[in-house]
Amino acid sequence: MANQDPIIENAVDMLRTVSMDREARMLAEAREKALKDINSIRGEGIEEGIKKGIEKGIKEGKREDAKMMLMEGLDLHLIIKITGLTESEVLELKDKINLKGNIDE
Repeated sequence: MANQDPIIENAVDMLRTVSMDREARMLAEAREKALKDINSIRGEGIEEGIKKGIEKGIKEGKREDAKMMLMEGLDLHLIIKITGLTESEVLELKDKINLKGNIDE
């Protein structure tokens, strides 16, 4: 480029700078978008985890209530109606209580 016109050399240098700036800007924008996507996915994952934890806690609370009702001798169908647990879930709890009672004796 030494034998080219200085104006052309300057224009070529500016074009390279603009091209590099555009590439750098595009890379920065792509990186920023990727980071936003990652944060969004993390946020959704955290929300989903909290939701599942709450649901699990509610279910465990119902199971504990059913255990207490079984130990108090309440009717199976009444326990199902109050807790919303299935018959098989309540019977499973009843079996565990009976098994534990036999072990403790």
